[in-house]
Amino acid sequence: MTDVIPTEPMPGAVRTARGAMILQSGFGLLGLALMAAAVAGSGAPMLLVVLLLLLLVVVALGWLAFRWSSRRKWVRWCAVAVEAVMVGGAVAGPVLDGEFGWRTLISLGTVLPLAVIVALVTPSAARWFDR
Repeated sequence: MTDVIPTEPMPGAVRTARGAMILQSGFGLLGLALMAAAVAGSGAPMLLVVLLLLLLVVVALGWLAFRWSSRRKWVRWCAVAVEAVMVGGAVAGPVLDGEFGWRTLISLGTVLPLAVIVALVTPSAARWFDR
């Protein structure tokens, strides 16, 4: 007979972080569709660069969210890195435009990635991904 090893349930913080990443991927796909329409309408090459960067981030988020069950450390740390890039992008745009303020810091594009980062650096997330 074989012994069945019980699996450890996913902690709430880790489950929430995964759900937030899937939500971000969905919003990113919507943003991709809108950006593709803008690129097709204007033909500006800089918009094409932004479109490709957005595509890269959305693909990375989705891929990492669906690799979650592997419980590997690199998935956790890559998710933290992608979310940090998203926070940087959400803050850098308004700073460069001279429109940085409290609304930038409390916007969904800043708060959601920060929440995912905080959830992934908790001890329960470290234990769950320690495989």
